[in-house]
This record gives sequence, structure tokens and C-alpha cells, in this order.
Amino acid sequence: MAALAPIAIAACGSSGESSATGAAAATTAAPKPTEPAKQMTQPTAANGPASVKIGQSRLGPILVDAKGRTLYLFTQDKRRRALCTVDYLNCTKMWPPLMTTGRPHGEAGVKAQLLGSLHRTKPAGTQVTYNGHPLYLSVDDKQPGDVTGQAMFDYWYVLSPSGRPITKK
Repeated sequence: MAALAPIAIAACGSSGESSATGAAAATTAAPKPTEPAKQMTQPTAANGPASVKIGQSRLGPILVDAKGRTLYLFTQDKRRRALCTVDYLNCTKMWPPLMTTGRPHGEAGVKAQLLGSLHRTKPAGTQVTYNGHPLYLSVDDKQPGDVTGQAMFDYWYVLSPSGRPITKK
């Protein structure tokens, strides 16, 4: 059991509010009086094709979503297969997948041949991939350019435009 503890912590991050319908619907939960308001809403499925672009961070150029939110990979995922699920310690509560309803597209600097998608069951839908890596957002990132999930528990990393994880801390 102790051997699973680092994976459990890495998958979940910290506790937080969950939306009523998971990653399938956007919510902005009202903060409790003693908890600071969160700037970012729970990432959700797009109403059309998701867009991936290049953003700047303290780590250099990284992949971000259309709103400038940092995109991460989970090292425990398999190529084109997401292991971060609702069933897996409710991983998607802290690391919502970047979902799409159509073929994702990339803006300037994003390699179109590396963009793809995979079908997920929990949460159900289509998740965006880059170089075979399922993409996620961190609910701890408060504004575009934040990289608070970088190297968390040595499982979560931002991606470079080449599709490789950036492992700097």
C-alpha cells in the first residue's frame, strides 16, 4: 500500500471543489468564505475543436490551450491511452483533460502532425493529445502562464512545442 502512496498523491494533487458534472460541463464554484476565489474555471470540453498554441513561461515556450492555460502530460499515461481518470483516485478533479468536440487544431508553431485525440470513458469524450501524450490542465494554475503543476511529484510536466516534456523544475 505504501508503494502506491506517491502515485495516489501525484494523481490527485490536493483536494478541491468538483463540478456537478465532471469535466463535461463548465462550472465556477462559489468559494467558501475562508478560501480564496479561484481565477480559473474548471477546464471543460470545447464547443468545437480545441485549439493548442505556444505560450511563454518561466520554462520557455510551452503548449497552452486557446485561453493560454498551461498544458501538462502525466508520465503514468500510456501512449494514446489516458490513465488519469475519475476512477483513478479521481485524478481528473485536479488534472482535467483538455477535451474537444472535433479535430483539434494548432496555431502558429504547433506541429499539426503531432496533434491528435483519443476516446475516453471517464470522463467521457474526446481528449486532445500531442505527440501521443494525453493533455491536461491544472486547477492550481490561476492565470495564463502559471506552471504550478510543473514536475509535481515527478509525474506532471509541461510540453515543449516539439512534444517532449520539459523536466526543469
